[in-house]
Amino acid sequence: MSNFSKKIIQTFLILLTFLSISGVVFSQNSVSDSISSISLISSPLSARAGESVTITIYNESLNLDSAKINWYVDGILKTGVGSKSITIKNKTNGENTNVKVIVETSDGIKKEATKDISSGGVDLIIEPISYTMPFYKGKPVFLAEGTVKIVAIPDVMINGEKVSAKNLNFKWSKGGTILGSNSGKGKDSIVITSTIPVRDINVSVEISDSSGKILAGNSKIISKNNPNVLFYEKSSLLGILYNKSINNTYNLETKEELIVVAKPLSFSFTKDTPNEASYVWYANGSKVSINEKTPNEIILKQTGTISGTSVISLNLNNINKINQYTENEFSVIFGN
Repeated sequence: MSNFSKKIIQTFLILLTFLSISGVVFSQNSVSDSISSISLISSPLSARAGESVTITIYNESLNLDSAKINWYVDGILKTGVGSKSITIKNKTNGENTNVKVIVETSDGIKKEATKDISSGGVDLIIEPISYTMPFYKGKPVFLAEGTVKIVAIPDVMINGEKVSAKNLNFKWSKGGTILGSNSGKGKDSIVITSTIPVRDINVSVEISDSSGKILAGNSKIISKNNPNVLFYEKSSLLGILYNKSINNTYNLETKEELIVVAKPLSFSFTKDTPNEASYVWYANGSKVSINEKTPNEIILKQTGTISGTSVISLNLNNINKINQYTENEFSVIFGN
């Protein structure tokens, strides 16, 4: 074989080797590029200063169980971690904590991700909009076909200073659907009315700064409750005795007359005798006629010497909202 032929063969072999190596490198890069980037998910979504936050890696394509994982917190390598999550404590001065992770799989694929963890929180105050009688110490509840106001109270700091709600952006969601018209700068409250069919309402809010960076978030599940009606004695001298409701049994003793007033609790009324309220009274199961001007009152009179017990019951309905109804009863002991 001539020297010229040997040189051609050697050149061919070198070129073939180069192409093979290039092919391997290209193939490896193609695999790496085809895999989606890793995500870092923090839990809870927002935490106040000094509270713990767990950051977890998420990727559906990589085998993270056998991968080499290095975590960095504010640029400092946290050796010996090697796990898919890390827990840190939020800074107390409102500054961000930078978390970085570098993942290298057993087949040489490398991915990395960073996330800034800010200290901040937001409380959600639930305020059902429904009727309660004067001096009632309790709170109204959220009803089927009812209305509720949710107020977000942020507690976020930027560069060590607490940020006012009017300078923050609020993104409200209901059942996962963003409520765009209710969201925006300074919109720290929202009013929601439940619909039919009646379900629990999942409301969430995200708070961000002017650059769109999320600073805090929270969510609440608002469950429907049932309305109620309470009974009070009405005195001719003192008016309605709100200090004590009539429960279970009332003993007339020597009284000749008892006026009982029914007060709705948590109905979607603006007062206790609106046009949409239907009061139906019963005595021992028989319907009782009432004064149409005061449908929430019943007058009980004691005559003769007969003694015994009567069961007084009331059905109260909102005629415009079929899911708002209730009933209650009490017993009256009469006679000596």
